[in-house]
Amino acid sequence: MSAGPLTIDYCKQVRSMRTLVGAWHAIRRNAETSQTASTKEKAREFGHDLPQKLRKLQDRLRKGYVFPPAHGAALSKGPERGKRPLVIAALPDRIVQRAILDVLQRSTELTKVQAVLETPTSIGGIPGRGVDCAMKLIEEAWASGSKCAAGSDIKGFFTRIPKAQVIDFLREAVPDSAFVELTEKALTVELQNASQMSAEDLHLFPTGPDGVAQGCPLSALAGNIVLRDFDRLLNDPSRGVVCIRYIDDFIILGRKGDHVRKAMAVARAHLKALGMDIYDHETEPGKAFFCPLADGPEFLGHTLVRGKYPPAKAAQEKLQKTVLALIQNGKGAIGKALSGETLKSSDKPFAATVLAINNTLKGWRGSFRSSNCPETFEAIDTWVHQQLGNFQEYLRTHASGKTAKLRAAALGVATVASATID
Repeated sequence: MSAGPLTIDYCKQVRSMRTLVGAWHAIRRNAETSQTASTKEKAREFGHDLPQKLRKLQDRLRKGYVFPPAHGAALSKGPERGKRPLVIAALPDRIVQRAILDVLQRSTELTKVQAVLETPTSIGGIPGRGVDCAMKLIEEAWASGSKCAAGSDIKGFFTRIPKAQVIDFLREAVPDSAFVELTEKALTVELQNASQMSAEDLHLFPTGPDGVAQGCPLSALAGNIVLRDFDRLLNDPSRGVVCIRYIDDFIILGRKGDHVRKAMAVARAHLKALGMDIYDHETEPGKAFFCPLADGPEFLGHTLVRGKYPPAKAAQEKLQKTVLALIQNGKGAIGKALSGETLKSSDKPFAATVLAINNTLKGWRGSFRSSNCPETFEAIDTWVHQQLGNFQEYLRTHASGKTAKLRAAALGVATVASATID
């Protein structure tokens, strides 16, 4: 007598210690690169007595996990660029969200989910892929004769994702209703501070039937699920184009401008049926483009120069702004240390500032691993070295005449006599 089909308990997989530990490490790595000191501090606190905290998460998952309302913050994106709705979920909730994602991504028997992940021209939010994959595909299109390009990002993408479509897809793809219900809860946005927000700001958040939280570990997968037909439609060989998509940012390349133009029209029509839209290259050239590839349009922070793909000017300027901000904050911490003030954990005197700059540079360079432009990187290094020289001179000048103890504090060296033991 043959055995019946095995039923996999995906909720059990989510709460397994293996899954939760892996999810915790992914969330911790993200927290370490955060510019918000409180985010880093909360991650450090959670890391203390980690086994006990993860066992408590397991217990909550066994009893039926409840995601408490998150904190909403409408952050300015800059002059005339509007606001970005940031949903700040509690760290345990983010770990569970990430654990759900990890189970979905590693479960090879979930063939419909795997088909989404294996879409060759979708390179955002996919394990093992990234911006460098997009540059490789663009280079291949160029080598195949593409001469024209058009691109745009999708307006307010995450707030417009039809959540019902994502859940319906998962109900068909995953034979575990309890797991799908947990995933639906993980994608639902409720705000604890909704009553304190203006109607204008509250409208930005995906608290209704549509939309997911930007930054939620599951949001990129939700977007890729909704746009799976978009990817197939635009890459139909009969169109004579290739469409490369990084979540909500896409580029269409082809030999003929007419083919690219028609494909863009198809893209807009398909997205409108989903309640979405794209930008017009004529009225919003900073958000969209349509031009010969030889003109070097910008995509995913790169300037599309064949064989080189250097960081775009805006990306270089953003790096410089970050370095200058770190140095300015470092000067403030040095000033406090030299005056004898006790530094907070968020204060970075000289050594900590240099380390932060080093980590920023390494992370930034890693984002441009496909770039083959040594002259550009050498120019950036020259600029950074100049700023570091000025920073060193600032420390030397202001520390002159101070006691050895104050100079050590300005450098960021702890004193044994006053050091605390964790």
